[in-house]
Amino acid sequence: MAIDYEKRLQNLSARRFDNELNESILTKSFSSTSIPKNIKYLMESMVRIDKKYNDKTIEAANRVQKHLENNYDLHFSRAYRTQGSVTTSTNIKVHSDFDLLTIIDRYHYTGVGVPNDNPYTDSEPNSDIKILRRQSEKIMEDIYDEVDKTGKKNISIFNKSLNRKVDIVFCFWYNSKKYTETSSEYYRGIYLFDFTKDEKILDYPFAHINQVNAKGDNTNDGSRKGIRLLKTLKADADIDLSSFHLTTIVHSISDSELYYYRGKEINIAKAISNQLEKLINNGEYRRSIESPNGTEKPLKDDTVDGMKKIKADLDELIADVHKELYLGYFEKGELIYS
Repeated sequence: MAIDYEKRLQNLSARRFDNELNESILTKSFSSTSIPKNIKYLMESMVRIDKKYNDKTIEAANRVQKHLENNYDLHFSRAYRTQGSVTTSTNIKVHSDFDLLTIIDRYHYTGVGVPNDNPYTDSEPNSDIKILRRQSEKIMEDIYDEVDKTGKKNISIFNKSLNRKVDIVFCFWYNSKKYTETSSEYYRGIYLFDFTKDEKILDYPFAHINQVNAKGDNTNDGSRKGIRLLKTLKADADIDLSSFHLTTIVHSISDSELYYYRGKEINIAKAISNQLEKLINNGEYRRSIESPNGTEKPLKDDTVDGMKKIKADLDELIADVHKELYLGYFEKGELIYS
C-alpha cells in the first residue's frame, strides 16, 4: 500500500510540537509547497530535536531528583545518572521519555575477577531497593498528579508544567574488573531490578551512550540521522522492533557508509536498506551482530519479521524520493535542513 505522506507528516509534526513552548521543531522547508511530501518526510525524519527542547526533559528529571533527595529517609546514600535517547540525540519526539537511574550508593556488586575483601552485611540489598521504591512512590504521589506505579523496574511521573515524562529506574552498582582497573564509568554497570521476580538484570548504559555518541560524532551525525529515520518509520508503521534493535542495526553499519554530507540523506537511507537485506538473509551474520556496548547480540530470529516490514517501508520511501529531482532542490536552495 502506498505511503500516505500527508498523514505521516502530520504525525511527525505532532511528535515535534512542544505544548509548553507552543511551537514546533520543524525546518523552514517543512512549510514549503514546492517541495514534494516524500522528500520532506525523509529529511524531517532525520533532523535532530534541538537542545533547548531536550533541556526541558533534563530539567524535568532534575526536578524529580531534587524532590527525591529532599524527602528520602534512608540509611544509604543515592547516586543518579540518566539514560535514554535524549542523551544520544536520537529522540524523534519533543516529549521523549527519560530515565533517571536512582542507584543505591552505599555498596556495590563486584564483577568476575574482582576480589570482595570487605563484603557488605549491614542490610539486605533486595529489601533496600524495595524500600527505595516505596519511598519514591510516596514522595512522587505527594507532589505529582500523574504517577504510574505499574512498571516492573520503574515508576513514572508526568510533569504537567514542563509537559515531560520521567521514568525513575531503581538500580544497584556493578563494578566490573575493567572498572576497578581504570575507574572509567564506561566500564561500570548497573543491576536493574525486576520487582515482580526479585531478579537483577545487568546492563551497561554508560558504555552504550558513549558508543552511540562516538559513532554519531565520527559520522558527522550520520548514524544518529539513520537511527532517527528508523525510529520514525517504526512510529508511523507500527513495526515490532525496539529502539534498541534499531540502534543496533544502524550501529552495525560502517562509518564510511553513514558519514553525512549535505544533501546525502538518501545515501544513509540506502546504506540502512542494504544492511537490513544482509541481516534478513544471513542468519549467522545477524546473530553475530553486537549491541553498541558489545554486551548483547539482540538481533535474534524473532526480529526478522520486523526488519522485513521496516525495510519494505524504507525501500518504498527511497523509491518515491528517487522519482523526484532530489538533489535539484538543494542546488536551488529550496531545502533547509541541519
